[in-house]
Amino acid sequence: MTSAGKRVLIINADDLGYSRGINQAIQECSTAGMLRSATLMANGRAFDDAVATVRNNDNLCIGVHLALTELPPVSPPGKLGRLADESGFLPDNPRELMTNLLAGRISKESIWQELNSQIGKVLDYGLKPTHLDSHKHVHVIPQVLDTVIELARKFTIPWIRAPFDGASFFCLGRLMDRGHKPSFCAQFLKAKMIGAFRPTFHKHLRNSGLRSPDHFLGISLTGNWNEALVMQLLEELPTGVTEWMVHPGNCDEELEGLRTRLLQQRENERDLLLSNHLQRKLEQRGIIVSSFRQEDV
Repeated sequence: MTSAGKRVLIINADDLGYSRGINQAIQECSTAGMLRSATLMANGRAFDDAVATVRNNDNLCIGVHLALTELPPVSPPGKLGRLADESGFLPDNPRELMTNLLAGRISKESIWQELNSQIGKVLDYGLKPTHLDSHKHVHVIPQVLDTVIELARKFTIPWIRAPFDGASFFCLGRLMDRGHKPSFCAQFLKAKMIGAFRPTFHKHLRNSGLRSPDHFLGISLTGNWNEALVMQLLEELPTGVTEWMVHPGNCDEELEGLRTRLLQQRENERDLLLSNHLQRKLEQRGIIVSSFRQEDV
């Protein structure tokens, strides 16, 4: 299948392996048919449960959700220099990671070591990743991107996420629930900051031989989705391949104990993916739901 002149939508669920409730919701959405791609956190606390959940799911292609913040590393902390702190955890947030990279306190070798271990772990469990993205989108940082591209080529992983929202997203504020508007503004600013890396990202990607979708939906609206927004975005979906980043999950006690702002919002996204309205809109607009498997796109 070629995407020329067609509207192709890849719905990808992030955070597979972060908690058992997230694993359950992703499996449920995949069984319903709309969700065909997810990215697995090799250092997520529910990694083993995620592998057991999806191992026999031929409808779901698996990528790696590379994580360089918040979580414990896959590699022994002693091999990572200052990438891991004294308690054995990765940097607290993307700002800390980037600051330490720019100051030379974190080496490119330690980044390579940890990301190589994360991808290798997924492969060791018998899964063949089709795509790469990252927790908090840290792979847009040039020093990290170079390593991600190198490892994608090493492991023959053809797709890398280009996490850059379209410029018109701020206009969607009129469809936002009043209570979500502050969060939407914060997410929009975050998307703009990530967007500053767009020229460098695409320059590196062009020289790599790897692929990314033509369009992306998700950062500005993370945690703020509602049905009206989904319907409007699908109505305006451009031709080519679009990746829609989602975070479905079940909000249980385990999730509430983790460091994530997305709690009940994950159940909202789960319900949107299971909605009959979504399926009808996709059919009405002639949108092809696909995945990151080479033969699908």
